[in-house]
Amino acid sequence: MTAVLLALRFVLELCLLAAFAVIGWDAFDNVVARLVAALALPLAVALVWGMALSPRRRIDLPLVVRVLAELALFLTAAVGVWSAGFPVAAIVLAAAEVVVLGGLALRGVRPGADPGAGRG
Repeated sequence: MTAVLLALRFVLELCLLAAFAVIGWDAFDNVVARLVAALALPLAVALVWGMALSPRRRIDLPLVVRVLAELALFLTAAVGVWSAGFPVAAIVLAAAEVVVLGGLALRGVRPGADPGAGRG
């Protein structure tokens, strides 16, 4: 079950990036600005995730900060996707994040942990 949750977590991370692309696209009327924002926002989120939230992170924040940062990113994505006109996708994204994060926590897998490397 842990492997399934970790796979779902990875899919959710990809959905998070897609959500920020939707938010960037929806933020502007000009096509060039839309393209730039739709590329820049997910890139910024990926950098934050990679530097502070991933298993191979460079910045090792306390667990509570990692959890709150992850939840804040997903909540921001859900609100942005909702405002872009996709309320069902927003609800599914937020609910799936809570379920997967909770399921992993119940199995002792901390956010940003790399179960294969023993780092948590």
